[in-house]
Amino acid sequence: MSRGARLAATAGVAFVVAAVVIAVGAAPEPEQRPAPPRVYSSCLAVDTQQTPAGGDPCGGR
Repeated sequence: MSRGARLAATAGVAFVVAAVVIAVGAAPEPEQRPAPPRVYSSCLAVDTQQTPAGGDPCGGR
């Protein structure tokens, strides 16, 4: 490979890299969405009494 061809190839690679850097920097940032509202339950997930199989852990509350 001649010196001129090597220089042209290096310049081409530098141009492509610069174009990619500019394109990535110019990309718009995604919009931030508001956090979904929290859902609170009056029934605790962990209870001191065992629930029978198929029973409702919040039954009677």
